[in-house]
Amino acid sequence: MIENLNVEAWDRWKAYRVAIRKPIKPASEHAMQLALARFGADQAEVVNQSISNQWQGLFDLKRAKPAPGEKPKKSAEQLTADAAAWEYHIRAAERSWNEKIQDPFGRLKLCEALWSRYTCEPGPEIEDKLEWLKGVIAKNLKEASAKSVLDDPHLRTMVWCFFGASGIRRLQDRSA
Repeated sequence: MIENLNVEAWDRWKAYRVAIRKPIKPASEHAMQLALARFGADQAEVVNQSISNQWQGLFDLKRAKPAPGEKPKKSAEQLTADAAAWEYHIRAAERSWNEKIQDPFGRLKLCEALWSRYTCEPGPEIEDKLEWLKGVIAKNLKEASAKSVLDDPHLRTMVWCFFGASGIRRLQDRSA
């Protein structure tokens, strides 16, 4: 007998194959047992999937598709990779902003573009991105010309959304 083979799942698989008049030939029984054992803890689910779909073979589990409008759930490895990619992009953006865009007004325009991008990506991780962006906006607002920011309707809207009426008042006080 094969090590780590789920005997109950194997017996169900053999009985199913006999029931559909496709019995497992003695020459291929050992290879099929090895194939089933490779599925590890998922052996019973693999057999259930094959039987319920009336398949003649054993295949990797097909994960349920998300409902329309629902995003697929990410694994822990995917979430870790996303976090690492996010950190890399933050560092790259900071280097680029500091080297290529010396003007705080230009940096604010980039913040506006990021803000519009983030608001199109719903999800729990967006809150962290928006909080980071708020800090970047605040830093650049202190360095930028208040009159230039107030004269740009897009930047004025961004300031209003992140800092409210008090943010606009502070800019107006600075420009006066």
